[in-house]
Amino acid sequence: MAVVLGALLLGWLLRQVQWAPLGAALAATPAWLWATAVAGLALSYALRAERLRREWASWFAADPARGAAPGFMACLALFLTHNAAIVLLPLRAGEAGYPLLLKRRFGVPVGESLKSLLWLRLQDAAVLATLAAAWLPPLPAGSRAGWLLLLAGAWALALTAGPRALAGVARRAAGVARFEATWLAHRNDRAGWTLCAANWVVKLAVLALLLAAFAPVGVGAGLRGALGGELASVLPLQGPAGLGTYEAGVWAAVMAAEPALRPVGAQVAAGALALHAVSLLCALAAAAMIMPWARTARPEAPLVENEPR
Repeated sequence: MAVVLGALLLGWLLRQVQWAPLGAALAATPAWLWATAVAGLALSYALRAERLRREWASWFAADPARGAAPGFMACLALFLTHNAAIVLLPLRAGEAGYPLLLKRRFGVPVGESLKSLLWLRLQDAAVLATLAAAWLPPLPAGSRAGWLLLLAGAWALALTAGPRALAGVARRAAGVARFEATWLAHRNDRAGWTLCAANWVVKLAVLALLLAAFAPVGVGAGLRGALGGELASVLPLQGPAGLGTYEAGVWAAVMAAEPALRPVGAQVAAGALALHAVSLLCALAAAAMIMPWARTARPEAPLVENEPR
């Protein structure tokens, strides 16, 4: 079903593509923008790797018997390999790479890595949903400014008062205390949220700039398209590499928010295809470059294995 859906959407979009304008847009894209895009995507990878390094450094430090925590490069290799698996496999099957890699490379129990994976996805969903709520609705400038202030205030309240409120509830409820100790102790900190938000802001900004260069849309519409594509990419029903569903998400987000762009809808579809191709190439190239190092990397110290082999 995933392959059929992706193929149908991709076929429909390819029928809309006007190749000559797309080729001209790609040729006219300045070198500085290509360099900025590659550097921006590399920065987003680094932010994600640092997010993982901080989480697992805290988890390993909580018990010396666990050994030494993975360093930044080890976490970067982990993220890029996991990201490539997600890109290549349909139905989000590549998510299984995260617990498998953590178990194989660092001896992390599968139960702990699954908690981490779920938290990563919940954190991503919260940040991405906030950004989508902030930018996708076609609001007037004044209303948007007020809406942005409201969202920012809600996040500031959650980050400042939330931990104290949770600690107060945990003192009265044993179940909440266990949840806080086992799920949130190494994850729910402001630095982790900041790194997650910075990753998404950088990535979406890069994709918005590229879409604005590939299609006759402004950066604001490009940001809506980038958000639509990323929201579509988290759906469980999608073909290999997200082909078809990602482009449809980009196109739908731009068209829904800015109906005036419907006459250039074919060029938006072409730009979405080029945007997806660039994103895939960068993800796979980064994974390929770090793969030789990742295959020979070992934990910085031997880990204590408690499970029978």
